[in-house]
Amino acid sequence: MNKKSFILTIATGILVANGVFASNLTTERDDRLINSITYIEDDSDFELGFDTADYLPEGFDPYEIYVNLDAVIFIEDEVADDVKTKRHLPANFDAYAYPTDVAAFNYIDQNDAFELDFDTQAYLPEGFDAYKANMK
Repeated sequence: MNKKSFILTIATGILVANGVFASNLTTERDDRLINSITYIEDDSDFELGFDTADYLPEGFDPYEIYVNLDAVIFIEDEVADDVKTKRHLPANFDAYAYPTDVAAFNYIDQNDAFELDFDTQAYLPEGFDAYKANMK
């Protein structure tokens, strides 16, 4: 009986080992398949004919991030606490909502406001209205 039990244990061990190695993803067949793929390397070294460092600022680092959103100066208007503005806002308005992208930032540049030194009415056609689609 010992001999039959020993043979049964060996056969079970071989079947378990075979099952363990059957799930191994790195087999010779896979290696041959991966090695059969030809990779085309892009040789990006080319000569421009001049030294680009002469045209860059001193200490220029192409991997440094130069945009700092903390440097943007925001103008805050002081509003009296007794002014009720909630009725003029859309439903579910959240002033502290996180913007989803950079285009969602709205800021006023103080340099955008300018005044012309001459009267533009003299150069516009008679009856001109900038807010109407049709001119008279």
